[in-house]
Amino acid sequence: MLLPCLLLSLVTGSFTSRIIQSAGDPDSHLESLRGIVEGPLAGWNAVLYLDPSLEPPVWECVRGLLAGRNASHVLVDLGSDGALWSEGQPVDLLRGAFMVHVVVFQDDPRPFFEAVSLQWNPQYLLFFSVSNETKKALLLDDTFKGVERLLLVEKTSLKDPGSEPTSGMFTSFPFEARKIKLIGSWDDAAFPSREDLFVDRFESFRGYEFQLGTSLDDYPYLYKSKTKPKGYGDGVEVEMLDAMARVLDFKYNLTAEAPDRKWGAFENGSWTGMLGMVHRKEKNFTVNYFSITGERVDAFDASVSYWMEGFGMSMLSPPPLPKWRGVYYPFTPSVWLALTVTFVLVLIIMSVQDNMQPVPFLGGVGSTWPYLLRAMFNNSIPRLPKAQWQRLFVGTWLLYCFIVSSAFTANLVAFLTIPIFPERIQTVKELAKSDYRVCMFDYGEFVPGALRSSQDPHYKALGEKLDLFSAYGACVKGMRERTHANIESYSYNLILLFVDYKVKNSYMLSEQLYPSYLCWYFQKNTAWKYKFNHGLRRLVESGLVEYWVKIKTEDFLGRGFERRQQLQDTERDIQALSLEHLQGVFFLLAMSWAAGGLVFAAEVLRHRCRL
Repeated sequence: MLLPCLLLSLVTGSFTSRIIQSAGDPDSHLESLRGIVEGPLAGWNAVLYLDPSLEPPVWECVRGLLAGRNASHVLVDLGSDGALWSEGQPVDLLRGAFMVHVVVFQDDPRPFFEAVSLQWNPQYLLFFSVSNETKKALLLDDTFKGVERLLLVEKTSLKDPGSEPTSGMFTSFPFEARKIKLIGSWDDAAFPSREDLFVDRFESFRGYEFQLGTSLDDYPYLYKSKTKPKGYGDGVEVEMLDAMARVLDFKYNLTAEAPDRKWGAFENGSWTGMLGMVHRKEKNFTVNYFSITGERVDAFDASVSYWMEGFGMSMLSPPPLPKWRGVYYPFTPSVWLALTVTFVLVLIIMSVQDNMQPVPFLGGVGSTWPYLLRAMFNNSIPRLPKAQWQRLFVGTWLLYCFIVSSAFTANLVAFLTIPIFPERIQTVKELAKSDYRVCMFDYGEFVPGALRSSQDPHYKALGEKLDLFSAYGACVKGMRERTHANIESYSYNLILLFVDYKVKNSYMLSEQLYPSYLCWYFQKNTAWKYKFNHGLRRLVESGLVEYWVKIKTEDFLGRGFERRQQLQDTERDIQALSLEHLQGVFFLLAMSWAAGGLVFAAEVLRHRCRL
């Protein structure tokens, strides 16, 4: 980060010697330079590019300006190697709003700037010409087309050799047939601030038609319109573009898909898909689902973010458990265990009590456990003990059994009629540890490479069992067979499965992959990107983007889709009991008959052995 107090001097010995020379008084044109630097540019950090062929009076003027400045500045020799200089500078110096770049020159400065890196793209660039020849061609040169605020100050009114020249101030308006305009002559009162000095060159786009590299298969952001003529798009992005087009006066043309049918990734040394079209300067920008990544930001100009979303993983809902298992679901395993332990303890206590009496009430454990078990099944007992203290114990046991059996019966009805589902996978960690594989349509997104090279063990595990398919149908087939989880951008995944493939029993994992901020990508060093940034901020702050995402999603999924999905997960339709629902009851009945048969066989065997 360049600190305000930092002073950098990148000059050679001969360059420094020129600055400290003194020769005569500066003319009125040089006084304009002094007025600009000490007036509207006072207090601003600056990069001063100085032509080594400047005359001594100009060096003297520059020396005075540097001595009186109270802000940091960087000196650059236009006679040096522009590529070598720019490679050693921080990005904050080469581009950004906190620096003003001032070029003071006699000869053509373009050779230096033609060699600088792509990272050089000042927001404010001022050319100050001390030549007697016009230099207006600089304002139209492609070398400086990425500069947002551009100004040329040069000598004018030179028809009368005896008259004092004035300092004319010129700028270009790229969307007005590359027109150069005189915005006035330098005057302290007319240009009190930096914004007055550097006029807005892109106040309107004058009906210009932007060419967009897009794909009309990006629900709910950008897709083919159902109501407009063929080739027209619809979606969140179209609503945003239309809103800004009415204010900024521009048109736009969408493409149905990239020639290679890719989305946009850096492969084999070049960019593919929609991003490739923008990078090759075939298109002005792209507005599809693109997240902000470091690799993309280095190669393109990213807009401000307008929405946050990640890649969702969809899976088929697990099938319900067998109906007969609903018999033991009214109680948790810990409750069943507690009931078993309680019954054993009561059986032991009741047997001890029975043995302590002169005349046993039941006559041993073999008669005691059926006696106690009758109450568990809500059956009446044939007789009560005679001892008062034993009656109190049995009464307490009957009350306990009444509460337990009532609770079981009430829950049993619900669990017999409502399907019971196993617990769903909801996180990346759970999916990585499961037997499921993951799949994705191979359209050039960064996700497959990012998963395989991830340092996170769970992301890396997903990358190792990722299958890439050439069509969405293969992904959906794997998901329907419950072997794969399908990876796709969250909103698109919802609509794709519900609308195109009619999958009604799928769900999205609560955790998303790579949740990040979405943006638009422009060609590197796009001068007018800031106009779209301003428009996107206004749309986000007004809540329109959030509203459009909701509306466009509901166009496919219906109103209240999320609420209906939640109700579907928690509530079931009322239905009559069928034989299938009673599987558990008959299973218990069969087990009871089997147990009764075993007891009967044991009693018969015991009776015969006694004979």
